[in-house]
Amino acid sequence: MPGVHKRVINELLRPRQWKPNHEDRRFMLAAEEIVELCDNAEKLFKHEKSVLELKAPIKIFGDLHGQFGDLMRLFEEYGAPNTAGDITYIDYLFLGDYVDRGSHSLETMCLLLALKIEHPCSVHLIRGNHEAADINALFGFRLECLERLGDEDGIWVWKRINALFNWLPLAALIEGKILCMHGGIGRCIHRVEQIAELERPITMEDGGPVLMDLLWSDPTTNDGVQGVQPSPRGPGLVTFGPDRVKDFCKTNNLQMIVRAHECVMDGFERFAQGHLITLFSATNYCGTAGNAGAILVLGRDLVMVPKLIHPVPPTTPHTPDSSGGPLDEDAGATHGADTWMT
Repeated sequence: MPGVHKRVINELLRPRQWKPNHEDRRFMLAAEEIVELCDNAEKLFKHEKSVLELKAPIKIFGDLHGQFGDLMRLFEEYGAPNTAGDITYIDYLFLGDYVDRGSHSLETMCLLLALKIEHPCSVHLIRGNHEAADINALFGFRLECLERLGDEDGIWVWKRINALFNWLPLAALIEGKILCMHGGIGRCIHRVEQIAELERPITMEDGGPVLMDLLWSDPTTNDGVQGVQPSPRGPGLVTFGPDRVKDFCKTNNLQMIVRAHECVMDGFERFAQGHLITLFSATNYCGTAGNAGAILVLGRDLVMVPKLIHPVPPTTPHTPDSSGGPLDEDAGATHGADTWMT
């Protein structure tokens, strides 16, 4: 009988065939099997550095937010991480926010963990701000676990996955030249070593200002807004200007920064004269944003090529896999009409 991770891959990694089952929302795995998946993946994360050192070529994914249908569409359009796809010659990097908002956080998280176990040197996961219990208790993941696994098993799985989240690497450095993280450099991150020095397992409370900036900060509204500014996300959070980006890249001998965390209308958006790219992979965020989703394909020459998918036209009933739930106060616009909070 195949291991749990192989069964997950066999049943979920079906880019052309996967369809959401609106009649039966029960999850395919028992709680014990999800915990086994977490145990096996956690062993791998424990041996990784806080800042992963990766090689090109590599495909980079932004926020997925439980929109498993979009993940399948990206795999179908631009290659899947299996032997029939491209996993033998290109790595995969995911920039966090795997859960919340969308309807299939369990599928998204379990498949990514299974892929990590199957391809430990080629599939890479780093942490987003929603990979924290206090956040995903509020924005859908806890409720999904309870509804699809039952109250007792649901709480057990939710707590176990959040314990795993505390072990996730925090950033990735590709070829020593491109730094990838979920949020940004904020006010207090000036050197890559500050991120590397964070010891895991780590909670948001233990991580202090460095982890808060890393997972929560955003670029300013445009290249004309310099310095460090208060963030509309809330007290203590900041946005950082193009001057910060350029200084950081110069200090650390970097070509650019790639980050996720904000929904941008084209799925990707350049900032600081191209020294930073924001990447978002879930389409039509929260069912209202109307945005495209994108991934970045980084070649051996370190040239970055965006690849897009567009929202699925609405049907009746609409499919939550590429629309999520209703917009709420954590999803207000920041870059005019072009950006939504995540």
